[in-house]
Amino acid sequence: MPLHSIPPTGFTGSCSFSGLREILGINTSSRVILYENIDQNGSKACRGWWLLRVHGITNVSVLSGGLVRWKKEGHPVTDKQFEYENGDVTVKFNKSLVMLYNDIKPEDGRQFVDTRHPDNFDGKEKEPSKFQSYCMGFLGLKSDGLRFQTGHIPGAVNIPYPTLFKEDAISLKSKEELLQVFQSAGVKLDQPMTSTCYIGFTACILALAACVCGKDDVSVYYGSWTEYGQRASEASVECMY
Repeated sequence: MPLHSIPPTGFTGSCSFSGLREILGINTSSRVILYENIDQNGSKACRGWWLLRVHGITNVSVLSGGLVRWKKEGHPVTDKQFEYENGDVTVKFNKSLVMLYNDIKPEDGRQFVDTRHPDNFDGKEKEPSKFQSYCMGFLGLKSDGLRFQTGHIPGAVNIPYPTLFKEDAISLKSKEELLQVFQSAGVKLDQPMTSTCYIGFTACILALAACVCGKDDVSVYYGSWTEYGQRASEASVECMY
């Protein structure tokens, strides 16, 4: 069967992020704020937050509630386009925030936290599920004809990403609420942790939530289940069904 994994080539150099730095005018003293423009469980700003941190740009935040909440609360907006002078920030790759397939060693005691739906995590819904196919399509990948394992990485715990949001579905929960979510799942924030999901996007929400709680070193499994579900042997997958 053909294999679609998300290649790690984007992490082998900093050319693209150097260009982005120049276009956006990010300086060493800059504070970068990312925000969503959707009304439920956004992950794109969190993904951008993680990618910037991976490339050494650490003074970066995500606006809780995004543009939807910003406008709802009556804050000003504009349709004016801005141009920036080239920035001077140094782009430096931080490998510790990236987990690749060959780095996974379940026996080393690292905590894996999976943000997929419980039915996907437990293996009740066979892969590629409709949502898995949708996520792959978002990246321009086709799931037709691919064979996936069903279940999760051995020893992983499940924290579905929607549970990290408040009732409005766009604002991240408070630090106290997030600490309770981690505690209820049996996650220890003083131990090494990697977040994983379908394609490496909603895992970034989990990494951000951990950062809010004071743990800023959570790595994200870049290939997530799109890669692991195809490459791992049956013995390397836990399934409840």
